Formats: sequence, structure tokens, C-alpha cells
Amino acid sequence: MKKNLVAFAVAAAVLVPGAAFAADSSAKDNGPILYGYAQITGSNQFGTSTNGSQSGPNGLVIGANRIRLGVKGEATDGVTYNIMAGWDNAAISGNNANNQSIPGYSTNALNNGLGNGGNASILDAWINFAPVPFVQLEVGKFKQPVGNEYIDTQGNALPFILRSMGQSLLPGRSAGAMLHAKDVMGTGIGYAFAIADDSSLDYGSAYNWGLGTVSNPFGGGQGGFLNGSGRYIASARLTYDFMGPLLNAEVSGSRMTLPENSIYNADSMTTWNVGVHGGLMGIHYVAGYTNLNTGESRNGLPGFLAQDWNVGLALNLYQMTLTPSWLDIEPAVRFDSFSYNDRQGYDAKLDNTTVGLNYYVNPNNPHAAEIQVNYIIPTARNGNFGVGTPGGVFGGNGAPINGMAYNTLMLQFQAGF
Repeated sequence: MKKNLVAFAVAAAVLVPGAAFAADSSAKDNGPILYGYAQITGSNQFGTSTNGSQSGPNGLVIGANRIRLGVKGEATDGVTYNIMAGWDNAAISGNNANNQSIPGYSTNALNNGLGNGGNASILDAWINFAPVPFVQLEVGKFKQPVGNEYIDTQGNALPFILRSMGQSLLPGRSAGAMLHAKDVMGTGIGYAFAIADDSSLDYGSAYNWGLGTVSNPFGGGQGGFLNGSGRYIASARLTYDFMGPLLNAEVSGSRMTLPENSIYNADSMTTWNVGVHGGLMGIHYVAGYTNLNTGESRNGLPGFLAQDWNVGLALNLYQMTLTPSWLDIEPAVRFDSFSYNDRQGYDAKLDNTTVGLNYYVNPNNPHAAEIQVNYIIPTARNGNFGVGTPGGVFGGNGAPINGMAYNTLMLQFQAGF
């Protein structure tokens, strides 16, 4: 009897505080939830020479393409939150230098400078109010609702190690507010309308103020923080979900007002995007087109045009019942074409063909642990390429975000929870 009383007292001491915490944190006891994943990536480029120029260094670099850690949950009925930190692009080997004006940016970085040079940063921090499912309000820092692959596929669920080059032309993450719904009244139709500060907070995007302007977009009020610039990014998105995973389609667009001292010398820039993705019985596909245009410049010159289109296909052999569960492999291939033209004789083009193979350790939870191999071939590399195109379209490495100017072999190991 005495032992039973002791056991009861110990159990009460452990369980009662936990139950109280759960009751305080969520009306439905579904938070907070800790989540995250890590992608450790090795990369090696070959043939780093064009037009007879001296070959650049060829060597293996090992780094972290993405490291994410977040907490999410329900504060009370209809109010959810998400805070996610990232240590993307953290190079384990190589020299650190102030490359591309990012402190600590590694010259051996894996992903064109995405991820704040390997430094920790808060990627997402938002609160969502959902009084009714078809009219929700999200406020904070989040992905602006433009881009099919960018919005609908998380970084740990991509069939390829890198996203398409079209990410260079999207507004990416910024701070603002968004009205949205994923499925309106069971119709499969979703929408989003967002307004945000006039800058992408993702370095390397054409919408990033550090490249597109020489002034702080957040204004210069008291302490430099209490007064906005009066310029914004406006975005909208319309989606349609047909028969669940079979077909998901979207059309989206954004417009950013530019300051007078913008390097673009134009009043605004506009992006629009169309895309589809889906699959059935182990067959998965994705396709998209992105177009960015600044229109006529203030001095009457034509503005620039940049565009990307891509199409990808993956075949999961286990889901197609062609391999046993312990051999859940997925061959994949993608063609990605990026071009830029300033309508004054300056043009450039980069095509990347990616051949990949994915191995999922547990087919019942495929993205908890997986291995990816990609070989990326620049099947076209034409025009005035890699000479500092305005707006981050081509960076110092001579390629847009996620683009490869030389044959590149990548191997990535992923684990998450």
C-alpha cells in the first residue's frame, strides 16, 4: 500500500504540471509542437572554364543546404502560430569572406548566398487568425503568396536538392499581412491577398532592397523603425485543387513600388507566375513559368524582362509496386530555363538539366530520412552572362538563385522530426 501511494505521488508530480501547461497553451491541446530538419550536402563542380578562360578550382565542399528548427501550435481556438529559425547554407569547409556584402558569407557556400551566409535568422514568424475557414488573416513574416513550387512544396519535401531558378524572380519572404483560404466552401478553390514591406527579406531575390535600391525600405522614423517608406509589395494568388493529389494549379502575381533612387530606374516591378503539380500511383510532376518585368524606365528606356520556365518528373518505384519497401527509390529529372533581356542588346540565358535519384529510408514517413543525388548539367549558357545583372538576377557566381553555370554533382543527406 505504501509503495502504491509513493507511485501515485510521483505520477501526480510529473503529470499534473504537464496537463496544466497543455491546457494553458492550447484549447485543443495541439501545441506547442517542436519540429525541424537538417540537410547535409556535398557538392563538386567540374569543367569550371568557359570560352578558353582559365579553369577555376575544382573540389568537394560539404555544408548544410538547410537547417531548420521551429515551434508551432494553437494559442486558442482559431488562432495558430509558427516561428521557424534557419541556419541555411552553413559551410563546414572553406574560407569565410564578406562576399556579396553578406558578413560571414562563405566562398564555398552551396546555394548562391541564400540563408544569411550561414548565420542564424528567423525565417518565419507569423500568427494566423481563422474566425471562419474561408476568411483567414495571417500577420508577420512569411512567404509572399507567389510561386507554385515555392509556396506548396516545403524544403524537406522537394524532389530535387535545389528549387528552380525562378526563385530569383519571386518576392520571397517579407513582413506584412495576408487574407487567405486554402479551400473555399469545399470547392477546391483557394485564394490569397497580401501586402508587405517593399523588400524581399531573402537575399539574392530581384525584390531584395539591398540589391534593388540604395535606401532602407523600412523608412527613417524615430530610431529608424517607427515609420515606413510608403512603398509596398502587393501579391495575389488563386489556386485550384482537383481530386486531391492529382492536380494542383495556381496563378499568382506581385507588384513592388520602387523608390526614385532604385538601381532599376523604374517606378515598379511586376512578377506573375503559373504552375501545376501533382501525381498519382508514384508518378509525380511539376511545371511552372515565372515572368518579371519592370516596364519602361523613368528616362524613357525600355525596362528589363526576366523569365524562367521549368518542368520536372519523378517516378517512385515503390509506390508503383516495382520495388520492395526497403528499396524506396525515386528517379527524377527536371529541365529549367532562365533568361534575361534588358531590351537594349543585353541578354543572357542559362538552361539546367538535373538528373536525380532519391532514396527514402522509411516509405511510411519518406521525408524523415532520405538521401538525394543530383547531377546538374548547364545545357545552355549563352549571352552576356554573369557580369552583375541588376537586381540579383545573376550573382557573383554567374548564375541566378539555384542555377549552376558548370556541371555539378550534389549528394544530400536529410533527417527531420
